[in-house]
Amino acid sequence: MTPENFLSSSIWVARVKTYFKLMDVNGDGFLSLSDYEEIADRFIELQGNSSNSEEIQTLFHDLFKNVIAGGASVDASTKIPEEDAVSNAAKAVSVLQSTLEVGRRKNEVFFDLIDTDNSGEISREEYRTYLAIYSGGEQKERADKAFNSIDTDGNGSITRAEFIEGHMGYWFTHPNEQNHSPLPYGPLVDA
Repeated sequence: MTPENFLSSSIWVARVKTYFKLMDVNGDGFLSLSDYEEIADRFIELQGNSSNSEEIQTLFHDLFKNVIAGGASVDASTKIPEEDAVSNAAKAVSVLQSTLEVGRRKNEVFFDLIDTDNSGEISREEYRTYLAIYSGGEQKERADKAFNSIDTDGNGSITRAEFIEGHMGYWFTHPNEQNHSPLPYGPLVDA
């Protein structure tokens, strides 16, 4: 699929805008490396030790660089507006080979970070905490809707496969206009 195919879908564009708003930690209308570093620091804090802090920081840096900045080099002064983030993400998911690998690896690591009780599944409470790390505050209704969209078997927990498939599907599939799922970041904003 080409970037234009993704950009032609108002649902896919709304997905990226939803993610953008969630990740814009300081609310300035731009995504920056500092937004991603702050979220990475929250994940490191959640885990309670720094054993894989370098890996987490690297994953967030790579995510910002490869998806939001479209593969361009980034530094502390890089700021990406929403419109550029949408077009860069479309390019990343359709053109850059590294994006799929980074996405899978990110979701493998995130699953383990979110599964704080090491049960092999993510509970509703653990998922609420995960989204709160992004947004900087709990949004129970948003988190519950996101959780329900990924818990495809409806058993009240998210398996590793459901988590990875939900997040990868959000980015790498062209949605039809009737089905907006999965929604791992909650209800979509208006495109």
